[in-house]
Amino acid sequence: MVEHQEYFGNAAQIDLAKRGNKLWMLLCNDPKYSFYGRMVSLCGPGDDAVARCAALANLQGAMSCQYYPANQADAFCAELESLHLNSSRYEQCRGEATAIEICRQTASNAALPDSVTLTEISNGSSVGQIRSVAELSLSCGVMPVPGWAMRGESRDGVCLVLEDEAGDAVATASSYMCNHPESPRGKDAFWGMLATREDWRGRGVAQVLGAEAIVRMADRYGAESFNTGVTADNAASLALCAKLGVTPSKWTFIGCVDPSTFGHGQITR
Repeated sequence: MVEHQEYFGNAAQIDLAKRGNKLWMLLCNDPKYSFYGRMVSLCGPGDDAVARCAALANLQGAMSCQYYPANQADAFCAELESLHLNSSRYEQCRGEATAIEICRQTASNAALPDSVTLTEISNGSSVGQIRSVAELSLSCGVMPVPGWAMRGESRDGVCLVLEDEAGDAVATASSYMCNHPESPRGKDAFWGMLATREDWRGRGVAQVLGAEAIVRMADRYGAESFNTGVTADNAASLALCAKLGVTPSKWTFIGCVDPSTFGHGQITR
């Protein structure tokens, strides 16, 4: 049961998350769909992928399609555009057993500064902690999940935050089990939402938090694969992912926005 109703972002992002949460109540038992707090997504394409994507975008304002073949992604985006929907392509970076081992080594060798504390968000976290994570994410162009998702109230997941001596978030990383357990992708987790405060960038803290999130998800929930979406021109994020063994796959994430509902903005960075 979801206890906390904390939503963040601009009005369109908040409405998107609320609509997604309600739609998930209807679709949560169908392995064709995926959800980790932002919006309901399509867990892989099918013959009717365009129609399903359009319907999800119309209902929620935006959606994404996972595991879409990279060599067909541009044509798929063109079909969505022909329906007066805005589309965007994210390279689906993926890490499996090798990535988990790299992350174990990274996490075990990490030496964070004494001036910061690594905390995992939980049901007992304060409203202030949740809001600090959300504000940091938004300042970096990352749409945060609702507070209930950060707290792990209804999704298996990990939200980590590095806090300074004042209790403010300086870096965060998250990972969530997002697919139906009976789906062929039931052991896949969404990973990422990495954000670092400007004055802390270049110190390697995002790499440490990202590694720690993967290790905890693998050990606690049995996650075997980790996926994240990165635009092809985001060299810094691609390089960070590669350091942890999370590299571009044969798939893409296709983002789809209904401008009449969500506006013309991008869902997230």
